Amino acid sequence: MKKFIVFLAVIMMFPLYSFADRNGEEQVILHRKKKQTGHNEYYPPADMPEAYYDASQQEIIIVADGFADYYDVDIVSQSTMQLVLYTTISGNGDSIDVSLLPDDDYTIIITSSNNNVYEGQFTNY
Repeated sequence: MKKFIVFLAVIMMFPLYSFADRNGEEQVILHRKKKQTGHNEYYPPADMPEAYYDASQQEIIIVADGFADYYDVDIVSQSTMQLVLYTTISGNGDSIDVSLLPDDDYTIIITSSNNNVYEGQFTNY
């Protein structure tokens, strides 16, 4: 019974919005490019942002908690493997207009001021 109560307490700590759609925005699943360490455990760093693609506004929304001073954001076309957009945003997050990008699949690479690198994919349409 104690295990069930602990499990329930842990589940309740996760914000519900991370599993749900944020007003029609599609979550961009970010993966951390791991640094080589001797540990097998994975704990996401405090500076790991969340990213969403809003198709109606054609923008990427990056949500962060200020654990990094800033984030460098690269967007690379998967069809040409060319860097098509580069910007720096606040450590508290921001939105990035991608309306000028052609319809394509893209990789977003977010590098925190702490040198942690996160990657995800989205389709601009």
